[in-house]
Amino acid sequence: MSNNNLSESVVKSMFVAVQRGYVYRAYPTDEVKKYFLQCFGAGRKMYNLHVDRLYQYLESIDYQIGERIDTKELKNKIPSVAEFKKMFVDSDGNLYLYNVDAFACNEAKQHFYKALNEFNKIAFQKQFKKSALKRKDTMGKELSFRDLKVLPKFHSKKNNNFSYTTFNQNGNIQINENILTLPTAQKSELREVKVKLKLHRGLPKDSLIKNVTVSMNANGEFYVSLCVEFALEITDIEKTTIILGLDYSQSSFFVYSEGKKANYPLFMRQAEERLKQEQKKLSRMDKGSNRWNKQRKKVAKIHIKVANQRKDWLHKKAFTLAKRYDMVILEDLDLRSLSQNPDYAKKQQDNGFGNFRLYLKYKLEQQGKIFLKAPRTFPSTQLCSNCGFKNTKLKGIKNINIREWDCPKCKCHHDRDVNSGINLKQYGEKHIHEKNLLVSYLLKYKGFARLPTVSSTD
Repeated sequence: MSNNNLSESVVKSMFVAVQRGYVYRAYPTDEVKKYFLQCFGAGRKMYNLHVDRLYQYLESIDYQIGERIDTKELKNKIPSVAEFKKMFVDSDGNLYLYNVDAFACNEAKQHFYKALNEFNKIAFQKQFKKSALKRKDTMGKELSFRDLKVLPKFHSKKNNNFSYTTFNQNGNIQINENILTLPTAQKSELREVKVKLKLHRGLPKDSLIKNVTVSMNANGEFYVSLCVEFALEITDIEKTTIILGLDYSQSSFFVYSEGKKANYPLFMRQAEERLKQEQKKLSRMDKGSNRWNKQRKKVAKIHIKVANQRKDWLHKKAFTLAKRYDMVILEDLDLRSLSQNPDYAKKQQDNGFGNFRLYLKYKLEQQGKIFLKAPRTFPSTQLCSNCGFKNTKLKGIKNINIREWDCPKCKCHHDRDVNSGINLKQYGEKHIHEKNLLVSYLLKYKGFARLPTVSSTD
């Protein structure tokens, strides 16, 4: 069936190939744990080697801040991964970078060039790190390209970012009961990598494992993230009737167009006092000592608990909304700009609204429902939801304290957040009739590995 016929027909259901991530707690043996640490270190070293060659290249061409970096020319200056591996030997004369999974090094290279492409997008803005600007003001240190934002920088052991990704080739990644088998290097002393998992939920039926990411958190706990592909049946709802507008709120996370508030529990604020006490103890200990390491894990445990509480709450709230409503409309907020404001940064980073939007989007779309973002130019806060009058006095961050207002035209009294939610709902009601949004969303849905097979109404 062609796309034109698809848009004209009523889609009842369709099977699509989607990719989803499933995270499980892992319990590796000491030997496997050592192997994972070697993979983490190899990936970090390979990334840092590329960063070092980048800095040498920029110095050699006398790089001018604000210019884009020519990645094609840079690739000719940087050795291949295989050439890098041959440069490093251990005390016994062994090429130790060959003792780990090849993807650990290859993926580090891909991450480097991905970071470089992100830098090229904003290179013209000439943005420097806040820490570098502070050093310039206090110490008079001159700024260089190393102080630019987003430019790839050296990875450190201290940032607790330990992970590596390996890919499934010819079925070399399998799960039998609760044992995960991963590929190993030919020159590794470890002949097989088998990890026990806590399978708190099963994988979808007939799913195919595409890749696996092994990670370790600050508390020394290991996790594996399985990216699996499977066929998902999406059933079209007969009519989009239950529509909801959500307005972002600093105090209550978001406000429904119906007038209710989400009332996010502020997990970080709840743990703040205990975290303060534990961090105070940590600051008084000798760094690197056994007591310091034990206390560091206590602090890390609190942070991990807060992150898990937040993620659990966001998933449950998104699931509830996706089950209850046919269409949800939110503002396309620039959360990064909000996080730069010292008055709102802490609460905005605590609530995780960006992740909530991602969760809500895929939970709606996998049920054949619609997630819609109103453009940033849509003045949801300034419009009167009763008569459409635009109150420009509410514009800007300076007027954020105005929580209630009366419309000068129709004299209707408004709560700022509820009124904004109603305007977003009305925006969605207008656009739902313009075209078949369900069909267009399904065809453009980035989770599809290929175009869906459409079953007609017959």
